[in-house]
Amino acid sequence: MVQFHNALDAAGNVININKVTRDNRLEYYSCIGCGAEMSAVLGEKRQHHFRHKEAHCSWESYLHKLGKKKLKERFYNQKEFIISYYVERTCEKTLDCKLIKRYPRELECNKKILRNVNLKELYDTCEEEVTYKGFRADLMLSHSRHPERKPIFLEISVTHDCESDKLNSGIEIIELKITDEKDVLRPLVENESLFMDITSQNPYSYQLLPPIRFYNFERNFTSQHSLLRFWLSKEDNGILRANAAKDGLNCQDVAYNHREDSAFEVSIPEGVLIDEKRCNIFEFGMMRAHKKGFDIRHCNYCMLYNRCICSFNVEETNKKTGEKEVVVRQFRISSLTDENVNMFMLASSCKNYVKNQQYLFRIERYYRDLIYWEWKKEE
Repeated sequence: MVQFHNALDAAGNVININKVTRDNRLEYYSCIGCGAEMSAVLGEKRQHHFRHKEAHCSWESYLHKLGKKKLKERFYNQKEFIISYYVERTCEKTLDCKLIKRYPRELECNKKILRNVNLKELYDTCEEEVTYKGFRADLMLSHSRHPERKPIFLEISVTHDCESDKLNSGIEIIELKITDEKDVLRPLVENESLFMDITSQNPYSYQLLPPIRFYNFERNFTSQHSLLRFWLSKEDNGILRANAAKDGLNCQDVAYNHREDSAFEVSIPEGVLIDEKRCNIFEFGMMRAHKKGFDIRHCNYCMLYNRCICSFNVEETNKKTGEKEVVVRQFRISSLTDENVNMFMLASSCKNYVKNQQYLFRIERYYRDLIYWEWKKEE
């Protein structure tokens, strides 16, 4: 005899029989499948379950509705709603790639990998039995503030799988096969061993369909590795200024993606470690700029950096009068940062500036094995 281990409570929420006790067993419960009243059976010999008080409903209908309700509950009640499916990362530039030649084991530029996506970051609405492009979804994920965003269908299969017309519609579909109540809790993770062709929109062998199926998902991705960029730009007064940032540059576009304000650029892979320390793109870029002959001055790269003392006008409050006034104060340059003072401008106007060649040589020696890309604007 089929045993039902889930039902709806008086508020319409799914409740498992394990949550029913002697104290609440007499509350009102109804069938998820047919809506008829059920009673909680908490006997000593048989496994606890819910039982219809009168007619017995369809097990298929019960499982189908249970699957929809539990998936919808997971979407709304969990901080993350993770799906995992296989994709192929490919790159046509691997033969001439500096990264591959230097880090062949660490990089996955031509490989099938399991891609994890948190759908809660893309969607905020989960609706039952809605129609999109003429197809009805068991559940449809969409975003209330981004109606242009393509939805995702969540389909429950008990005895009837998705029809071919729906699968060929181009709509992204995740189909969950359910044969038992426990299947509704199955993580939405794809099994890689049952592919016919991962690049196909419908990639599975129909003789042996996996329990979790992903249809019409983009499977082929160009490998991209993020780079850090250093660049030189000229201020209004003509003084060269160095900048460094993570600004969306990657290994695919490093040859042509250049900033409009830059005269010289150096790029390195993000996250590279030397002696277990992250590479400093600013100091590496400054060293390369000097090697290329740019007269880029900065107090940190002066021989007098640790001994230099400068006077600055500072606004202070007079302790006697309580009024603000401008006074001259002396500061050791090594105690200041670029946020306190423009060290490019200060160094460029300094008559005592002496380039610290030893410091630049130490940087060059320390980073001697670092992979980098370099670009200079044509005059």
